[in-house]
Amino acid sequence: MKLQIRTCRLPDDLVILTEMLHRAYAELAARGWRYSATHQTPEVTERRVKAGHCFIAEMDERLAGTITVKRPNPKSTSATYREAATFMFGQFGVDPAFRGRGVGRALHEHAVQFALANGATAMALDTAVPATHLIELYAKWGYREVERCQWNDTNYESVIMKKDLKPAHAP
Repeated sequence: MKLQIRTCRLPDDLVILTEMLHRAYAELAARGWRYSATHQTPEVTERRVKAGHCFIAEMDERLAGTITVKRPNPKSTSATYREAATFMFGQFGVDPAFRGRGVGRALHEHAVQFALANGATAMALDTAVPATHLIELYAKWGYREVERCQWNDTNYESVIMKKDLKPAHAP
């Protein structure tokens, strides 16, 4: 199966993207964590896609995963997300049918390359503090905890993680 990554097409991808996000986040919802992607409507998905640059991963012409990269937000309550050259990613998920095939890693690397090409020197993310399996994965990818916060729309404390980015040609 060949993996292809492309930019999300609106409005064509909205319903299947929302359904895939629900499947990708179902395990987290079952643990009682109210991530936006566990329950969001297609309208919320569209708003979140438009807030950044959304990439879609496809295998055999089927939606396998997604990631949305956002530029710094000077109005964010998070100091990390306000930093001038720190991009962030979110709405990141891989359909359970495609896990274990490198889809998530490929999407993440694509997001990093996009951020670098657009002036980023660091990448950040947030996830639930109790989601230790995700925190451990991101730590393996080079992220470190830099901040904690409580978003208005979640029922858990979030950890914000960040890593410095180096261009592909840098040592």
